[in-house]
Amino acid sequence: IDDIYDEELWRAHEMARSRLIRFSRSRLVKQYGRRNAPKAVMEEAESVLDQEVLTIGFARRFATYKRANLLLQDPARLEALLTSETRPVQLIFAGKAHPKDDEGKALIQQLVEFSRNPSVQHRMVFIEDYEINVARHLIQGADIWLNTPRRPFEACGTSGMKAAANGILNVSIMDGWWCEGYTEDRGWRIGNGEDYDDPHYQDAVESQALYNILENDIIP
Repeated sequence: IDDIYDEELWRAHEMARSRLIRFSRSRLVKQYGRRNAPKAVMEEAESVLDQEVLTIGFARRFATYKRANLLLQDPARLEALLTSETRPVQLIFAGKAHPKDDEGKALIQQLVEFSRNPSVQHRMVFIEDYEINVARHLIQGADIWLNTPRRPFEACGTSGMKAAANGILNVSIMDGWWCEGYTEDRGWRIGNGEDYDDPHYQDAVESQALYNILENDIIP
């Protein structure tokens, strides 16, 4: 792989990101179509996301300890990241909750409701019916893979491994495989692997750490 020119690798990644954006639009149109959404909503779905914008992916089982809503701890700060005129970001979420996991379903509901805010609806989407084809597009086309489990509950974190195998940089809590896989040249860490007694305090501290590393390191 060292013999491949950097420009070639980057062009291949940009093509994968473009495929992901087209795929996401197509899935959204089908999602809205199943609900008989108005024509205007369907047309909006055809133009969400941007092929040239930094794309962060999050796709996995929606168990509460995985904290898919960590970025929603400060909605105004997240909105500012997504709508920046100079360095915008876009988020693609996907995944499923267990049929009996109402708390996991509530996390999905929170994300979907936030994504419907008119100011961010072109920069944040949730892809339904998560399956291997959705995963394939996401782990090939995202620029950054986000992993936010509540330490120390992540046994492994295989979605991040799959992303890394496709050349995607990880940003993750120091838990699961990232404790061993992290180095400064292959991604970022959220915090330093601290343990907390109060989960609400942990969420508050680590959400701020995530915003900071996005604003100060990853996006620049």
